[in-house]
Amino acid sequence: MNRAIPFHEPIDREAGGVPAHLIVCEPSGRWAVALRRELGPSARVFETRSVAECWERLARSPGSFVVVEATAGNLEPLLAKMARRHREFPAARVAVVAERTFVANSLADREWLLREAGAVLLVTSPRRAGLLAGLASRHLAERPEPPREATERIWAELPWTAAR
Repeated sequence: MNRAIPFHEPIDREAGGVPAHLIVCEPSGRWAVALRRELGPSARVFETRSVAECWERLARSPGSFVVVEATAGNLEPLLAKMARRHREFPAARVAVVAERTFVANSLADREWLLREAGAVLLVTSPRRAGLLAGLASRHLAERPEPPREATERIWAELPWTAAR
């Protein structure tokens, strides 16, 4: 099911007019594939492979929607970064994904720490990527539209352009 996503690069005016993105941080690429399937071909998904790389990308685009896979190797750095996210990137939103077995074995006692640190959603199966896609679409749609030239604005506002 394709979700409507903005065709423009959403601009975060609070961040000096920097576009907001969908950033996916995971080692395998599996969640990014599932999100692209849900969002359709026009979706721009920026993939990173480490929490540090993800936060570097977020620093360049501070109003983004971030999907991070929690693993045994990145849980502590992820919690540390998320604890500071409210101060550093208040316009960003973070959803956490994880393997179901990891949640049952290792993450169960830390799930509430992730939620308290600001995780808007915790998902354990790519089959539920529709939830992530919906949240990401809504977040990016709320970002202001980039400034356009006067000619573009006029053409976009003409009544017959909606009929195309």
